[in-house]
Amino acid sequence: MTNNQLKYVIFAALFLVPFVPLVVSTSLFFPFITGKAFAFRLLVEIALVAYLVLAIRLPEYRPKFSWILVALTTFLVVMGLADFFGANSFKSFWSNYERMEGYITLLHLGAIFLVMGSVLKTEDLWNKLLATSLFASAIMAIYSFLQLAGKITINQGGVRVDGTFGNAAYLAIYMVFHIFIAAILFARNRGGWQKIVLVAIALADLIILYYTATRGAILGLLGGVAISLIFLTLKSNKGDRVRKFAVMSLVGLMVLGGLFMAVKNTTFVRENYVLSRFASLSTSDIEKQGRYFVWPIAVKGFLENPILGWGQEGFNFVFNKYYDPRMYTQEPWFDRAHSTPLDWLVAGGLLGLLSYLSIFVALLLYIFRAREEFLSKGDKAIILGLVSAYFFNNIFVFDQIGSYILFFTIIAYVHSHAPEVSPEFWQKISLKLRSILDSIKWRPILESSILIIFAFVLYFGNFLPWQQNKDLLAVLRAASQGSSSLAVYTKPLSGYGMGFAESLEHVSQAVINVVASPNTNPELKQQLFDKVDKAFVKHIDRVPEDARYRLFYGIFLSRLGWYGRAIPELEEARKLSPNKQGIYFELVSNQILDGKTKEALENAKHVYEIEPNFAEAKIVYALTALAAGDNATSAKLFGEIDEKTLVFDDRYITVLLTLQRFDQIIEVAKKRIVLDPGNLQHRITLTAAYLQAGRRAEAIQTIQEIINLEPSFKEKGEYYISEIKAGRNP
Repeated sequence: MTNNQLKYVIFAALFLVPFVPLVVSTSLFFPFITGKAFAFRLLVEIALVAYLVLAIRLPEYRPKFSWILVALTTFLVVMGLADFFGANSFKSFWSNYERMEGYITLLHLGAIFLVMGSVLKTEDLWNKLLATSLFASAIMAIYSFLQLAGKITINQGGVRVDGTFGNAAYLAIYMVFHIFIAAILFARNRGGWQKIVLVAIALADLIILYYTATRGAILGLLGGVAISLIFLTLKSNKGDRVRKFAVMSLVGLMVLGGLFMAVKNTTFVRENYVLSRFASLSTSDIEKQGRYFVWPIAVKGFLENPILGWGQEGFNFVFNKYYDPRMYTQEPWFDRAHSTPLDWLVAGGLLGLLSYLSIFVALLLYIFRAREEFLSKGDKAIILGLVSAYFFNNIFVFDQIGSYILFFTIIAYVHSHAPEVSPEFWQKISLKLRSILDSIKWRPILESSILIIFAFVLYFGNFLPWQQNKDLLAVLRAASQGSSSLAVYTKPLSGYGMGFAESLEHVSQAVINVVASPNTNPELKQQLFDKVDKAFVKHIDRVPEDARYRLFYGIFLSRLGWYGRAIPELEEARKLSPNKQGIYFELVSNQILDGKTKEALENAKHVYEIEPNFAEAKIVYALTALAAGDNATSAKLFGEIDEKTLVFDDRYITVLLTLQRFDQIIEVAKKRIVLDPGNLQHRITLTAAYLQAGRRAEAIQTIQEIINLEPSFKEKGEYYISEIKAGRNP
């Protein structure tokens, strides 16, 4: 391939990257995440292979020095060490389908930075790339407007538009980037109609940003604009039109802020979903959010491993270990601190966070110190505002492929505009590298090696994870269709690849239903059970300190009647996450079913005492006390539980049935009928209770009531009556 052809390949890949956020692959599990990630990886790998061959041949395309490159390289090295020594190095490298991050994504981001910063050498090329990205944002805006119009479903539900990201917060920061990108192109463009197009796209992106109702991104945008204006005010000469514009705009922003504060309690604001989210910002509002609990947990995790942290994807270990029992209203599994700086602090320790922040320091260094022939005053102001908005937003959320692509594009842009000044050590490295690469005998070997490595990465890094993802989706489809194919259910577990753990979680849930079905062949049941059982043992042996999969293994065993085997796994999960109520609930249930009521009562009491405000914990404690014969405790707790809640809890009847308290079951069933008279199942429950209590005449009377209420039940009801009269229990 000629050098020009290599350039065309690189440009084609780079100019397709801005369209990655538009990818939604419904043929994959997590369609809003996995499709984008696989497309991004493939494009980066193509661009990198072509670039490496080009750089071997042409010295002018080899990397140039900048402190941004040094900072980014340091960050990659530190995180590589953190991931290698982390809590789960395999997952740290590969991540999972839900996130598609891990060290492999950092390597791809580093690669795209290298290619962009080395190949896009002219302002014209950068303008075209930024314009391409802005065009992609216009497509995203059109898609989002169709969501607002009800023509396309808002994927995460509700009214917060989410575009092709499936998440409003992801869409929000994507739009923030492109509003600033539009400003960069606007400042450079002298044509009239082009500026009109840029303003139109920026306004469309701004409107969509508003309808994401994402407070961090919107406040970040406002703050970023303010910082850009302050920079222009300080760096412009007195009397300069730009300075006057900046000052007037700053005043306008302050007036806008004051106006909102003045009207935030009005009916108009309260009835507007977006504005009301900003008006409701308060200490009490913050205390209801997961971040209020998760951020202190992240700090505890950092203090335990302060140097290199837990590795990427290691936050779940921290979350489980230091789980706050007050979080019972939140989702049970947090895998992020929902703050990018805190996430890097946990993942990479102090070295990880400092190396991450060093990228911003190096970026600011060039923004403030670069001469105007390298970066214009307008570029500096807008990029400074953009980086500020991005960083502020990231205090409250975590990155994903859309924001990663844009941030690394911006730092590559600044890197490419850095002055051609290299320290002595870089010059020595460059000379040594040049002597090797310029040797004719080395070139064919290097180029061939690059192609072999590319094939290897393509197969193991993309194809196998992609295939395993499709295999997992096939399991979910088979489960929804009631299929019981051994090959389909076990294929995702055939090798320990990137998606093994995620597949195990979902396959085990599907297999529970298949094995529990009376229609499934006994031999197939055993085969399915054995496959999943061995897969759990395999995964737990590799990651013994993951409470999540200990719990899932316990649930799998429990649902299939292996209570004695489930209990040790659940006890291990409890040790790894000593305050997570869900683990205790499952453990208590299994101990009761296994006849260990004393141990069950101790655990039920403990889970209640760690957070007495959790109503479910109180119910579990009360029911366990009843099952264990502690009538005084159960009576006291039942008196504190809403009667309707207790009456309709099937576990209450199950415990009463175990204790053979049929008269109490009859009373509960009667209360259900009074509170919910239209539900015939309550009368069926009452009939069964009458039969168990030996009150056969009343059972017949109840069946007759059911027939009167539901004539279609007559044939079956009369059969039941005849059986009861004959002295049998139907």
